[in-house]
Amino acid sequence: MASHSPTEIRLQDLTALKQKADVFLLPETGKKSLTGIGNTYSPFKSRGLDFQEVRVYQPGDDIRQIDWHITAKYGKPFTKLYTEEKERTLFFVVDLRSNMYFATHGDFKAIMAARLTAFMASIADHQKDRIGYCILTDTGIISCDQPDMNLLPQLLHDLTHVNKRKQSAGDFTTLLQSIPQLISAGSFIFIFSDFSNWTETQSKLLIPLSEKNTILLGLLYDTLEVEIPMDTLPFSNGREIITITPQDKKIHKQFKTEWQQHQNYLRKTAHKYDWGFLPMATDSDYITTLCQFCFGEASHATGN
Repeated sequence: MASHSPTEIRLQDLTALKQKADVFLLPETGKKSLTGIGNTYSPFKSRGLDFQEVRVYQPGDDIRQIDWHITAKYGKPFTKLYTEEKERTLFFVVDLRSNMYFATHGDFKAIMAARLTAFMASIADHQKDRIGYCILTDTGIISCDQPDMNLLPQLLHDLTHVNKRKQSAGDFTTLLQSIPQLISAGSFIFIFSDFSNWTETQSKLLIPLSEKNTILLGLLYDTLEVEIPMDTLPFSNGREIITITPQDKKIHKQFKTEWQQHQNYLRKTAHKYDWGFLPMATDSDYITTLCQFCFGEASHATGN
């Protein structure tokens, strides 16, 4: 049973993710792409290291870093020293529109988006990387002024107080247009959404961003959005109610086709422009899935 609320974004639930996150190291912002989980596509690599120098081997040095070419040349062991990448930016685009407050199983998509963001932001905070964000709601956009290494508390507060925060007018297009002014080259950009009403225009806004940054499209979905169960089911838009039965085969087929087209478009676009693409279901162990995708492991991130 989940230890967090599946329907409400609560500060204590997001804060609890910090303990899970502290065991991970973020990968570098490289552009080489790797195969992710199944037919997903990941642009992440291992933690980035910059070469610093070669010096005579000293007790305690990592033997895996011995430079065998120079060792053979001078007849005594030499080791290579590296320094880790510093001060990167993780930028989060979090979709918390009303369509995200939905699930038939597991967590609401909005809960997923908030938890995934809090988890990755906690890793960045632990490593002293900069954090930036924009949160999309039905009434506008909540965003940070500038990415900073101390923004985790503000981000978690804004995720849990979206209805109480002053918002600037705008939609997904406006939000994406603002990102270039908020990040520097070499940033990670995570977009957690169901991408409903996503357009070609919005995809085009990501293309120049992906030339010098690493982008992940995290597609959040419920199983009911993939395929309607073969049962008699009522559906409502809040004003009218219709009933779909197993005999409505045309509706079932159309529904399934539209989902496949939606996912295939995002997948192909991501592959074309070297973006990461990761579908995650509301009833899945989605934090573990994200860890497998970004880090190649998930042993420390169980327990959605």
